[in-house]
Amino acid sequence: MGLLDPIGCGMWSLTPYDKCEFRCLYCVTRVQGASKLSRPASDLLPDLRRRLDQVPFEELVIIGAFSDGYPPVEEQLGITRQVVEELIRRERRFVIVTKGRTVLRDMDLLARVRHRCKVQISISSVNDAVLRQLDPRAPSGAERFAILRTLYEAGIEVNLNALPWIPGVSETARLIARTPPDVEIIFSPLCLGRGRDSLTLLGRRYTRAEVNRRYMAEYERYGHIPNTSWVKPSPPPTENDPMFRLPIREKPSALRRGLAAVARAFDARPA
Repeated sequence: MGLLDPIGCGMWSLTPYDKCEFRCLYCVTRVQGASKLSRPASDLLPDLRRRLDQVPFEELVIIGAFSDGYPPVEEQLGITRQVVEELIRRERRFVIVTKGRTVLRDMDLLARVRHRCKVQISISSVNDAVLRQLDPRAPSGAERFAILRTLYEAGIEVNLNALPWIPGVSETARLIARTPPDVEIIFSPLCLGRGRDSLTLLGRRYTRAEVNRRYMAEYERYGHIPNTSWVKPSPPPTENDPMFRLPIREKPSALRRGLAAVARAFDARPA
């Protein structure tokens, strides 16, 4: 993984730290480990400046697409802050994807460029006990919702990354209820990774077919809610590519809601 790499569709991945301390069990980027800089500190910014010179101005830079840019060690090193300052100096558009609390330290920078930056906070469940197993070294879900709320109230554009969506773990309705109605929630099904069709998490085996079937059922129920966005399931090698989204569903009528409730009750009957 390089410091600054193209990832297609006019987007670039900027990776200050090439290992991720949060060690999420579902991660398919294979970067779990003690967070360390992508380059020696003395070389990182000069290297970034050279590389940014080659990136078309209109294209989007994403910090944390593959490895979180705000691991705990960032609080001491401050490298991601320097990276953000460089992007601001160059008037670049950028997105930060993180679970880390240290992003709040940089609110002074983000507030200055709120028209061309966005922060995405990743939370896959509202259950802190479950999250302690899924991403054991990340801040709790309660902390992450508080981070999202603080950024939101400061007027910084923020999204909730409700991904991966995991059957029986990601409580769709509760995730929606805990998010301000004008904050976009991005859902995406659990990725299993190239070369396999099943994955065991929390003592349970999930197949791609089951994950996608149950994910689409949730989309049928909640895809009409205006602030939700649903990634279209797709197979490897570009599994669940976030550039492709399902269409917004029509709001269900009272009749349709009643028929759906009857169908669910019928499906739930003992065999």
